[in-house]
Amino acid sequence: MATPAKLQKTFSPAEVFFMAEATDVTVIPRQPLEKLELIGCEIPKLQPMRHAVLPLWLALLLKKQGRVRIVQPDWLQESQLKKVYDEEVQNSDRFSPLPWHWMEVGEAILSDAADDLSTPAYTIRNLLRDIREIRQSKARAGVSMLNENHMQMDNMGMMEINELRPFIAGVMDEMRKITDLIQDEQDEQMDEDDDY
Repeated sequence: MATPAKLQKTFSPAEVFFMAEATDVTVIPRQPLEKLELIGCEIPKLQPMRHAVLPLWLALLLKKQGRVRIVQPDWLQESQLKKVYDEEVQNSDRFSPLPWHWMEVGEAILSDAADDLSTPAYTIRNLLRDIREIRQSKARAGVSMLNENHMQMDNMGMMEINELRPFIAGVMDEMRKITDLIQDEQDEQMDEDDDY
């Protein structure tokens, strides 16, 4: 099956989630696990009740097996998300700092480790959705500030950028063509003026 045209110039959400699974999270083991040497990383020896840092993919796998509890990241705390939301509302010209894979990690933890959260999952999910909506509206408003050279996208997450990439790249290409066309016309006009 061929990839739809709109997804050919960007990553699919599944590909972005796959990349996000390399994000480190903190876990509290429930049982010991010997040290593992894997191709891409080394997993330390896990001792019960001692914090350990693991890639998200492994933490989720061990969570499903009942071997660890995932520690809720600081940025995913209700109070921190409310603070980010308030900053987003107050500052219409910039994005609040969040982790690069905030959407993907938040969704993974809500889906597979909601029982490890200190706040009900629906509260965290609603806050993440509200933050996402306000950031999307800011991104749409920011399109009006595009030029052929760049668009300022500080503090945007990978999924957010990935969603905007095809549209922004297309707009910037068209703007570059128009700028080149105008420059060519100006050059021709200057050549004609020099001939007189």
